Amino acid sequence: MTCDFSYRTRPGGLVLSATAFAGLALLTAFLWHLIPGFVLLLLIPALAGCLWQMIVTPVYGLHLSRDVWYVYDGPDDHILPIKSIAHLRVCDHDGPARCTIVMTDGSHVGVPEQAMPAPLVLIREATDRGIPVRAL
Repeated sequence: MTCDFSYRTRPGGLVLSATAFAGLALLTAFLWHLIPGFVLLLLIPALAGCLWQMIVTPVYGLHLSRDVWYVYDGPDDHILPIKSIAHLRVCDHDGPARCTIVMTDGSHVGVPEQAMPAPLVLIREATDRGIPVRAL
C-alpha cells in the first residue's frame, strides 16, 4: 500500500488556458503601440476573462491517506475520516462507473464522475486501506 493516493483533474486544461493567456498578453503588448484603442476595447477584457477562468475553474479529485479521505467536488469538498466510512459502493453495469461512499451513520457521499480515477484503481486503494467494496 502506498501511503497516500491522489487523483486531481479540472475541466478544460490549465496548460491550454495559460498558453492562451500568454498569447493574448504578447499580442496585447505588441498591439499597444500600434492601436491602443483596440487593445483597451477588446484585448484587456479578453485577458481578464482568461485570467478569471483560470482562477475559478473547480478542481475535482480524491486524496486518500491512512486516516482521512478528501473528496474534492468543486466548491463542495468533503473530509471523511476513515473510521466513519462503512464501505465503498460501486455501480458499473450501466454506463460509466458511479461510486458512493457510505458512512457508518447511513449517510452517502457521492464521488463525482470527474473526480474518479479508473474504478479498479479506486477499488484497489480502498481495499488497501481496509475499506470494504460492494457492487450494486
